[in-house]
Amino acid sequence: MKRQGNVEAVLRKATISLLLVLAIFAWVAAPVLAATTQEVTITATPTYIALTNSEATWAIGAVAENYDSYYWTADGLVPAEPLVDGDMKSTITNTGSVAEDIDIKCANFTGGIGWALSADQTPGANEVSLRAGITGMANRAAMVQVENGDKELVDSLASSGTKMWCMELETGTFTDGVAKSGTTTLTASAAD
Repeated sequence: MKRQGNVEAVLRKATISLLLVLAIFAWVAAPVLAATTQEVTITATPTYIALTNSEATWAIGAVAENYDSYYWTADGLVPAEPLVDGDMKSTITNTGSVAEDIDIKCANFTGGIGWALSADQTPGANEVSLRAGITGMANRAAMVQVENGDKELVDSLASSGTKMWCMELETGTFTDGVAKSGTTTLTASAAD
């Protein structure tokens, strides 16, 4: 029995040793488990173009032929030179997320025979000259001649930036006395 007890003890020790060796081998030889997928969170803020203008109308009232000039300014009078904020009538605000160029255009005036926009400051029969200026322009001669197509009024207005502006209307001769109406449009685009 003693011999059998010794054999059993030896077998137990051998089994335990073998199990330990196998466990160590399995631990060392087993591959390390790693993630097989990874995620990347993407965030993006779109750029957008937007503007507001503080004034929506200009009610001039009765106008005379060949008159130089009617002013859409804070007090309706000729603006100082250089053009300053205190004389301007309206405020353009860049409510977009990037710098913007602001263009201006005007449709021909309707009502009766209507008025076309003159290409310069000398309107003829059934024409008017419309000009727009912004704070900082050297003088009235530097104002933008408004036409039926877009002309740049403000260059690279920063996001949340503002620019004050005014307009000047000169008349030519009239063929009828019917009230006239024209629409000026401001358009923002990403600055060049």
